[in-house]
Amino acid sequence: MKKTMQIALIEDNRFHAILFEQAVREKFPGSRVFVFDTGQKFLPTLKNGKYDLICMDFHLPDINGLDLLALIRVETTDTPVVIITGAGNEQVAVEAMKAGATDYITKTGDYSETIPRVIRQSYKKQKLIIKNRRLEAKARAAEKLETITTMTSTLNHEINNPLMAILGTVELLLENRDSYSPDLQKKLDMIMNSARRIQSITRQMANLTTTATTETPVGPMIKLEHPDVSSERHIDTPHEQTVDKTN
Repeated sequence: MKKTMQIALIEDNRFHAILFEQAVREKFPGSRVFVFDTGQKFLPTLKNGKYDLICMDFHLPDINGLDLLALIRVETTDTPVVIITGAGNEQVAVEAMKAGATDYITKTGDYSETIPRVIRQSYKKQKLIIKNRRLEAKARAAEKLETITTMTSTLNHEINNPLMAILGTVELLLENRDSYSPDLQKKLDMIMNSARRIQSITRQMANLTTTATTETPVGPMIKLEHPDVSSERHIDTPHEQTVDKTN
């Protein structure tokens, strides 16, 4: 856990805000608490992404706690959010946690003692949530990789078999090209050129065995790589030259 944190506190009760700040200064020296007495004053600052933790009173003068929580989660899903409720409102806190809050604090007699403990466990809990989310994303990416590999192999096989028959037939026909009209020769050359182009693509597909996942802000991204880019470019050239010579 970080030794110093930037904490946003949305609290309209000044006395409770002072208690919160004192508890944070005592247990987390060097940390800063930015206090806002309304949700509307806080929301514009959320876009800066500078908060390590957000604590908010559920009952604010200008916005419902669940509504504010929803707006926060639109901007960030990684920042831990702690709901602060009055005694007897635990059910409200449970609803907030179902809606995306990380934890909650009840304003009871040990409020000052509870604040640092909940802050610490909320920070750790959110880090674990983020880690699990990334692991799940990697697992989904691995499944996609397997699907892509299987699909590529199957597609290559299904295309290559009839393609070989087409190539063999056209090659036999072209052995007697001089007996055909220029128009028919041109069409046969066109078929051969297209078939070899497809053959080139299927060979490239067969060689797409190098796969990797790259981390991005939205999760792992699958990347298919040809093991030798230069050989991939070389595949088309002999075919094109062969067709050109027949013309």
